[in-house]
Amino acid sequence: MRNLALKTVLVFLLSFTTQAGVVVLNGLTHTSSGNSGDIIEGEIVLLNTTDQEQRLIFKLSDALYSCGSTRIFSDSLTHTQSSKSWFLGSLMDKVLIPKEKYVYKYALKIPKDYTVSGTFWSVLMIEVQKPIKKERLTQQIDLDTKVRYAIGLITHVNQKSEVNLDFKNVLLQEDEDHKNSLQVNLFNSSDYVEGVRLNLEVYNENGDQILKTKTKRLMVFPNMCIDYNLDISHLKTGSYQCLLTADARKEYVGTNISLSIK
Repeated sequence: MRNLALKTVLVFLLSFTTQAGVVVLNGLTHTSSGNSGDIIEGEIVLLNTTDQEQRLIFKLSDALYSCGSTRIFSDSLTHTQSSKSWFLGSLMDKVLIPKEKYVYKYALKIPKDYTVSGTFWSVLMIEVQKPIKKERLTQQIDLDTKVRYAIGLITHVNQKSEVNLDFKNVLLQEDEDHKNSLQVNLFNSSDYVEGVRLNLEVYNENGDQILKTKTKRLMVFPNMCIDYNLDISHLKTGSYQCLLTADARKEYVGTNISLSIK
């Protein structure tokens, strides 16, 4: 039987797995702030955890976001907030010897254009080209495991504008196990990426607070939306008044909600 090669590619902005032979020690999202003409320096710390050499390939890509669809990484497509042309660094191959720690240095050169403002971003792709392990399965199938990290390089430029968030939709959802949740669609109308956390307070008909919960803080890109889910499965049948707030840069945007659980 002819051997088949299966390649598993892990694509990110997710936490690493314990199977990764090369790991990123200082995070998958690197955020900085600067003004027109600034040069911002950064570094990515990598560690080869194995007893074998690991070959790395560095490439620069764009990440495209849109409401209602998944993020796309692209070498050819771009967008108005791309910082690819600002990138100063070596896009090369690098072989790490066993147990080697390697510091990849780069810089971002913000244009000397004082009309430029907003958040700009690009993605440094780091692929571990040499298989971490290769196993011959009983069915004569070769399993090659590879890892590719997408390091988000996010730059806030001439940051002045206020937080501008809008609750586009709030829906009561019931899953297949009959558990209720609130699905909230939040839109970021500003020119900056915002780290947003939602907070929900629920009050019964007597005005007593019976639930207080919050979400994880998620990045909402400029002129894009994102969905949040808030677990309210512990609420009994009845009518409730709710205060929903979005927290970003220590500023709050809120709305009142009347909720009926049947």
